[in-house]
Amino acid sequence: MLTIFNRAELLITYDLTRFNQVRYALEGAGIDYTYRTKDLASHNLGRDGNFAMNPDVRLEYKLYVHKNELDWAKTFL
Repeated sequence: MLTIFNRAELLITYDLTRFNQVRYALEGAGIDYTYRTKDLASHNLGRDGNFAMNPDVRLEYKLYVHKNELDWAKTFL
């Protein structure tokens, strides 16, 4: 089971296709993972709103694996 105490960050990306490629590769190899998504647009609201924000980098995807499996999981990047 992955917890905040035994996980390591494997990937940070803004590309959903790349994120899913790595996820499917990890599933195929039997490596447990967890992930977080962050909507960057909701954190950048200010006087100008999101006018200047690049829509291609609106969502950030972070993928975590067990720290003991990090080296093995890196082969799927």
